[in-house]
Amino acid sequence: MSKLTPHIVGLGNALVDVVASVEPEVIERHGLTPGGMHLVDAEAAHALFAEVAPGVRQSGGSVANSIAHLADLGLKGTYLGKVADDELGRTFREEMAGMGIAAPVASAEDASLGTGRCVVLVTPDGERTMSTHLGAATSLAPSDIAAVQPREIDILFVEGYLWDAPLGAAVIETAAQLAKAAGARIALTPSDPGCVERNRDVMLSFIARHADILIGNQLEVGALAGQTTPEAALEWALCQVPVAAVTEHEKGSHVADGAERHHVAPAPVPRVVDSTGAGDAYASGFLGGLARGAAVYEAGRLGAELAAKVLVHYGARDGAAARAIELPAA
Repeated sequence: MSKLTPHIVGLGNALVDVVASVEPEVIERHGLTPGGMHLVDAEAAHALFAEVAPGVRQSGGSVANSIAHLADLGLKGTYLGKVADDELGRTFREEMAGMGIAAPVASAEDASLGTGRCVVLVTPDGERTMSTHLGAATSLAPSDIAAVQPREIDILFVEGYLWDAPLGAAVIETAAQLAKAAGARIALTPSDPGCVERNRDVMLSFIARHADILIGNQLEVGALAGQTTPEAALEWALCQVPVAAVTEHEKGSHVADGAERHHVAPAPVPRVVDSTGAGDAYASGFLGGLARGAAVYEAGRLGAELAAKVLVHYGARDGAAARAIELPAA
């Protein structure tokens, strides 16, 4: 554990997001499922990018977004993910460094991979559909983690999407073992119902052996639990981990630990522009609150406020998004 400012380390697929406003016909034409995340090859990624470019570009990846928000909350963050030594990769590193977030993993040696990218298509109702080419993110190896993972951390936050990478399971296991040795808690986001479907058995094994905190929306946690309601998903989660949060989009979230269970109302939003990254921001606020010693309800409230700041603009981040939000006292 860290001795001073709480330190949260995120582990996931490093990507650069390209967010574009489109009509629903674009989603249909490319054979995408509205609201889902789709893994695509380089050719499909290029075709979609060519149609919607330039869009709003921002370094991303689910857990990378969560770690980026920690800077605004006054917490220490480190991100472990791999990019290429190309224009997008340099953009990713520069943006993280500009927020005071360490990104110590070396760039991929294979220049042909290219930095991973996620084209985020936002329809007029604010729903986002993601098309992801992982690129260099797939080359993240256990040796990368062993070389640079900080030894003084409070929470390791693991992205479920990482299990889609060839070495993902080994990378996650290495990071978890190091985190446990450091006395840290381990948090997991399942990332997406499709990701759960592809990796459910290994996720359940990881939860049983390592997880202390589970964060996800009702569809993600429900897919893990085999449940259809957020309340039932939360009940299942509490049988697996000490702390859980299940979000319901505009209906708020359900949070619980061994002593408390609460429904947290959503923070007011005048108009939803883009839902991209709202769940990532919620996770940042929730984990940030827990790392500072807040009760589970206060952590959920902080998550809701941070998510609301993201919903009112395009893209998953806003450098000023959290500056008006105060963390509970340690």
